[in-house]
Amino acid sequence: MKGPGRFHAERVVLSNGLTAILAENRALPSVSMNLAVLSGAIADSEEFAGTAIMTSRLLDEGTTHRTSLQIADAIESVGGSIDCDGSHDRTTIHLGVLGKDIDLGLDLVSDIVRNPAFSPERIEHERERVLSEIRSAQDRPQVVAGWEFNELVYRGHPLHRPAHGYPDSIRRIRRANIEGFHADRFVPGNAVVSVVGDFEHDDMRRRLEGAFGPWPAGDAASVQTPTPARQRDIRRRFLPVSSEQAHVYFGHLGIRRRDPDFYALQVLDTILGAGAGLTARIPRALRDEQGLAYSTFASITGSAGVEPGKFIAYIGTAPDNVPKAVAGFVDEVERIIDEPVTAPELADAQAYLTGSFVFGFESNAQIARFLINAEVFGLGFDYVETYPRYIEAVTPDAVRRAAAAHLTTRAYSLVVAGPEGAVDIDTL
Repeated sequence: MKGPGRFHAERVVLSNGLTAILAENRALPSVSMNLAVLSGAIADSEEFAGTAIMTSRLLDEGTTHRTSLQIADAIESVGGSIDCDGSHDRTTIHLGVLGKDIDLGLDLVSDIVRNPAFSPERIEHERERVLSEIRSAQDRPQVVAGWEFNELVYRGHPLHRPAHGYPDSIRRIRRANIEGFHADRFVPGNAVVSVVGDFEHDDMRRRLEGAFGPWPAGDAASVQTPTPARQRDIRRRFLPVSSEQAHVYFGHLGIRRRDPDFYALQVLDTILGAGAGLTARIPRALRDEQGLAYSTFASITGSAGVEPGKFIAYIGTAPDNVPKAVAGFVDEVERIIDEPVTAPELADAQAYLTGSFVFGFESNAQIARFLINAEVFGLGFDYVETYPRYIEAVTPDAVRRAAAAHLTTRAYSLVVAGPEGAVDIDTL
């Protein structure tokens, strides 16, 4: 490390094509590692949606060499941790161990990623767990409204569906689907490993080569993902739910993380509705001035990824207040498109973003996660130094131009989940 938030990272490619990013930190005798397979729920078919998430959760549920109990006992015996999870665009294994136990950790992760058993018993257990989670989520109106919002925004694109799929698709998944996803996606050319902590670069490279070198080289099978289309109409949906409150989602397709307007839009987000530690426009107008909500926010950069994210404005409010809330969203979006942000707003947003940014690099685990994103999105390993310059270079005109290019109130999706009959959606 080179000071708070500072680190030096090196990128190497192992003999089988696995990309590794290494950053030494001798301050503590621990090592954090992320191994990300760059495929997730987007690669699922409609028929078997949920396969990627089930695969990710089954990785540490037993291998051809170890049972799930043996994996858990081995890592817990040295006070370490292993966690597996998945998202729309990747599957990740997280490892945390003391530096002296890194060989055990690498051996366990290598076994998990290369040799999962996918036993029928564990598959059925995971199937029931996912179905239970879906049933539980269906009782949460805010979650259900968010799912429906995605259905409207991402028509014709895999992001329209929840990453965990639907009950019917989960019931259709068989062991062959899970094994097929693993065989097609879990290859070194489709993976990145980041390691941060108490080690020396050349020594860690040798250890990684020893642990993952036997992983047969290869690239992932191609996936034809359609480009999501920005809607040209207004789409409205009312969902009757058992709730005294109404949950409102307003917005449309957003941007990819690599979009050149990302930093101007991050400043916009902070001014419009995502700033913590200062009063953003939408919370100030709808919550503080009109008293319409306890919770409200807006953001376009928060969901930006490999695929375009969403612009979302959300509010939870009393059903009678929904028309005012939607009108408030429209007014504030149009204002930030039509009028330059003020100098104090810009300065406050820049100070907040640059001041809070460093807190994302306080631990080895945080840096290991960042290094995966740096590789995927081409951010550069000197991002701690470059990010403040990107934010400080944003001008009021840049915010206004980005708003005009990426926000609209003429074509959007609107979802309201609330008590039956509480809202006439067609009048909003």
